[in-house]
Amino acid sequence: MVKEDYYTLKEVLTELRREIKDLKKKIMANTERIVEIDSRLKVYRDAEPEDFKVFSPRNAEAVHREEIQQIKKEREALEEQNREWNQRKATLGKYAGKLEKVLKSRDENSCLERETADSLQSSSIEALEHLVHKIEQSSSLIPKNPVQARQDLAVIGRNLQETVDKIRDTVWII
Repeated sequence: MVKEDYYTLKEVLTELRREIKDLKKKIMANTERIVEIDSRLKVYRDAEPEDFKVFSPRNAEAVHREEIQQIKKEREALEEQNREWNQRKATLGKYAGKLEKVLKSRDENSCLERETADSLQSSSIEALEHLVHKIEQSSSLIPKNPVQARQDLAVIGRNLQETVDKIRDTVWII
């Protein structure tokens, strides 16, 4: 993943979290308003004593019918809005979770890549130092035993090719 893409995804995740937080605040405000409405409706229902309700030809609900209907409509609208916002919050939460997994996976892969690169570097350096040491030994053998020096240089060439192949394979994996 390209570094700019990674930071863009982190920015999107931050924006998703902010929007979820805003939705939570809106839902809480609506819920508080619903509680207020319920309290107001209870006041209308309990405004008259039971004795008065039984003997009176009118009741509080009939007197305040329009206001009660308006309050109930407002309550229903708030509940509907809360349902929509809860669905949106759940959807955004799902996407935020998926995005967090992707970013976490990228972070873990980055650590693994770093460890692999460090391991490759140390093993390659050791192998190359060993080859340098063998070349020095072989060069001292050239005047004394040229056949042995040629054989040592052939082995060094193979070892050097193996090290290069190992580096090439590891770079392709990363």
